[in-house]
Amino acid sequence: MTRAEYLTFCKKCKNRKFNPDKGIICGLTDKIADFKGECANFSYDKESQYIPKVKEAIRPNEQRAKWAEYLIWSMLGIGVISLISSYFQYDLLLKVQEGFPVSDSQLEMNDIRVSLIALLYMVLYIISVIVFIRWFRRAYYNLNSRANANYDEGWAAGGWFVPILCLFRPYRIMQELDDKMASLIEQHSLKLVQKSNVLIGFWWIIWILSGMIANFSFRISMRAESLEELINSTRFDMVNETFDIPLTILAILVIRNVAKKEERLAEVEEESAKKLALLDEKSI
Repeated sequence: MTRAEYLTFCKKCKNRKFNPDKGIICGLTDKIADFKGECANFSYDKESQYIPKVKEAIRPNEQRAKWAEYLIWSMLGIGVISLISSYFQYDLLLKVQEGFPVSDSQLEMNDIRVSLIALLYMVLYIISVIVFIRWFRRAYYNLNSRANANYDEGWAAGGWFVPILCLFRPYRIMQELDDKMASLIEQHSLKLVQKSNVLIGFWWIIWILSGMIANFSFRISMRAESLEELINSTRFDMVNETFDIPLTILAILVIRNVAKKEERLAEVEEESAKKLALLDEKSI
């Protein structure tokens, strides 16, 4: 087998990278590829042909990122509407408490409005969660196709639903996505890439706090029977809905940052492939 034929196989290897001074470098050993010895990532058959253990192709994820962002924007909109609705309910309950005349139709319309907004919010929330997790899992799958990730891709979805683990596993996966994609971009482009550790950290802190407040608010609302309890329940609903505003904004920023890195990584990989092709032509 000629050097050019070995080079063809090396170009298919997901672990190789290109150095403008040294040429093709093995991403696992950081040594120059010699195209002679048997690589641990290839098998040698009886006909002396190297067959690469090629990983599955990278799957497109741009549309999933866009839909996740669009849906979370819609969650932000319905969250603001819900906050305003809760304030109207709070004001109505205070009027009842203070003895102002409130008709049955006003109370009925308030209940209908609150119920419809809550239903719409729940539907959008479920759809947003599904779309977000599908994007998140695909992004982690693509990372696993390029590098050795810390977890199986299934944890990018399942990690959100396992007790205790859900408090930190998704956060670690998101951090790993950002860190490793930034490192891969740096390897290909030889340029420093800014990581989003602080942004992801703030997003996760607000997510945990929002979940705790939402859980507490839900329990109070389920027990609320008296007028005073309904007022307190509405107050906690407003606090919860206020927390949801920065949470959704941070979630959008996290998706946007990771999606941009994934897009940039695909670009620099394409650039590296072109450089390798030129090197291949020169070596023939």
